[in-house]
Amino acid sequence: MKSDKSKNNLLLKYMDFSINSSQNQSEYMNVMVNVCSTMLNLLKHENLIIDLNYNPSEFWPKAKNKTVAFVDGGLARNNLFNSSPLAIRAGSYVVNKKLKEEAFDTNLKFVLNLFDKQNELFDFIEDESFESLMLTKKKDAARIITEAGQLVNHILTKRKIDLLFLHGPIQAVLTPFVQEGFPPFTNLAIQSIIPSYKKKNMSVDDRHFINVYHECIKLIKNAPYPIYGVLETAISSAYTRNLLYAFKTKGVISQKDYDETIKVIKEYRITDNNIFEVILKKNQALKPLEIQKQFYGSKIIQKSRWDEKIIEYPNVFVGFIKVNDFQSPIRIESYNYPKNLINDFSYILAVSKLLPSYSYPVGLHVVDRFVKIPQWMKKASKNYWSTHALKSVMNNQKLGPNSLVLKYISNKNRTWANRPKNSGGRIEK
Repeated sequence: MKSDKSKNNLLLKYMDFSINSSQNQSEYMNVMVNVCSTMLNLLKHENLIIDLNYNPSEFWPKAKNKTVAFVDGGLARNNLFNSSPLAIRAGSYVVNKKLKEEAFDTNLKFVLNLFDKQNELFDFIEDESFESLMLTKKKDAARIITEAGQLVNHILTKRKIDLLFLHGPIQAVLTPFVQEGFPPFTNLAIQSIIPSYKKKNMSVDDRHFINVYHECIKLIKNAPYPIYGVLETAISSAYTRNLLYAFKTKGVISQKDYDETIKVIKEYRITDNNIFEVILKKNQALKPLEIQKQFYGSKIIQKSRWDEKIIEYPNVFVGFIKVNDFQSPIRIESYNYPKNLINDFSYILAVSKLLPSYSYPVGLHVVDRFVKIPQWMKKASKNYWSTHALKSVMNNQKLGPNSLVLKYISNKNRTWANRPKNSGGRIEK
């Protein structure tokens, strides 16, 4: 009896799934049409869509009078068998076109070994196995706090600034840092990040990320000028969910309709960007909505001993701007509702149009290039370590340690280039 080869044919199976996928895509598009239609009606009902009438000849003569600062952070980390060096810095690009002033600075930077008990950023955890699991979280915490510290530095120096922009969210999600045992910052690090923070008798909790970040946020929220976080993409549906919840609370939509819509958004993984890319036209924006960033529904994302402190974190106002018809909208976050919404959003729109193929504020692109730690530096650091280790082997007569170092240095990543070739690669028997 002949076997049915079509059942085992990879190509035929692949084509079959492609056809089924087309049917699924058709269903997805129908769902998107319904969700977008519902959201468009709700947005119009609340008058949340605004037109930003962009006229370059009228806008730029006024905008060039502004002093605007752009902030971003960069980092590099190597994983070596006996160390984990981390270089991190946050920098600013401050510009005033009328005065022809441009300034770059990196006031906050750290270079340390995360395995070093005496590193200047984090206290050391004695459990080394636990410490290794914390490396990624510590790296993220270092990046977030240095960027926040750079914003704080601008506020405390009291330099005249009209607008300040951060590349990324204005408030990070705290879930990774509430885990029990997450190491506190050192006293030295805190004095560098927030010079105005308590300088004496700081407890372990005082120096924890949740408390230090909260101190930064309080200063950022009360800054004498608007501060915005700008994101290229939005992978959540926070704006949509909050709007639906508000309408359910007002009685505009029923509990049943609300539940069904939320279910569809979850099932099809529909994000704010998916929806607003369809709804918004170029030069249009959405008025900011107030959102609890650290909460899911009425509960904190992850229960921990930091719940009471997290409740003190301020809400975030979230809006969107669509720069052109070829890119998805950018997400704008702030701690306060903009006093000059049209002017501020018009400025973001205008500086984003200077990058037509990317549609993102050009100043944030400039500062990103300025503070980014290049890949060659990371490679050079590892090569320098290898050279140093090799010299130590040559000067050391102990066979055991020498063998270990040589094995580590000679270890290569498994790549396709090392695979046997059809033309006759080396195969060990």
